[in-house]
Amino acid sequence: MQWILLTMGSRPGELRSALTSIADDAVPGRLDDTIVVANGASVPELDGREGVQVIEAAVNLGVPGGRDLAVGAATAPIVGFLDDDALLRLGATERVLDAFLADPELGAVALRIVDERGHSSRRHVPRIGRGGVAEAGEVALFLGGACAIRKAAYDDAGGYFTELFYGHEEVELAWRLIDRGWRIRYLPDVEVFHPRTDISRHPDGWALTGRNRVWIARRTLPWPVAVVHVAAWLLVGSVRAPNGECRRQYLRGWWAGWRGQVRRDPIRWSTVWKLARLGRPPIV
Repeated sequence: MQWILLTMGSRPGELRSALTSIADDAVPGRLDDTIVVANGASVPELDGREGVQVIEAAVNLGVPGGRDLAVGAATAPIVGFLDDDALLRLGATERVLDAFLADPELGAVALRIVDERGHSSRRHVPRIGRGGVAEAGEVALFLGGACAIRKAAYDDAGGYFTELFYGHEEVELAWRLIDRGWRIRYLPDVEVFHPRTDISRHPDGWALTGRNRVWIARRTLPWPVAVVHVAAWLLVGSVRAPNGECRRQYLRGWWAGWRGQVRRDPIRWSTVWKLARLGRPPIV
C-alpha cells in the first residue's frame, strides 16, 4: 500500500506531522514509499526524507489532477489519500489492507474523519445525516482526504474527472466505481484526525462547489436524474452557504456549470437504483 498526500507548500509543519503519522503506522512489508505531490510548489524540507517520494508538478493541478498524477506513479495495488493537515490513527493501514484482502470486489474504503472535539461533520459522513456516523457497511460515497482505493478499480472506472480541480471529485468517481461493479465500504473504526474546516478556506471554494455540482451531473447522470440533481443542489447549496458572499459565489458557479462542453458518460439506471438502495440516491 502507498499513501498519497498533496501539498501546496503552505503547511510544512502539518505535512511533516502527517508523514510521521504514516511512518508510525507502517506495517512491515506492507507499506511502500509515501508519495507527496507538490502541487505547483516545492518542498525542500522533504529532500532526502526516508520512505517519501516527492513529485513536483510545475503548476497546481488541483486536487483530482494531483491525485491522478500520484496514482499513475504508484507501484502498490492499494493507494490511500490523506490531506496534508490530517493524521492517521494507529492501526489504520493494517485494517485498510485487511479490508481489501477480505473482499476482491472492494473498490474503495471510506475512513472516519474526526475533528478536535472527536466529532465527525455531517458532510464527512458517507450517509445522509449524522445517524450513520458509527455504522460500518457498504456505502455510495467516500471522501478524498481520508480513503483508500484499489488501483485496478480506479483504472477500471477511468480515474478522476480532473477538470473539476476542487470539489465533488470523489462523488463522481464513486458513482462510476459502483457502475463498474465495485463496492465501497465505510470503516468507522479507522479514524483520521482532521481539524474542522469550511469550504470558505479556499478563496473560490463555493464557486467551484456550485459549478462542479452541475458538471458531475451533466457528465455522469442520466438526464432525468441530472435535472433533479442540479435543481436540488441549487436550493441546498444556497441554503448551506454561510453568508451572502458565499451564496453569490455558489450561484455564479452553478450558472457557470452550464457553459462549455462536458463529455457525457452516464451511469446505468441500475446503478441509480443501487445508489438509492445504499441510502444515497444521486439527487442529494
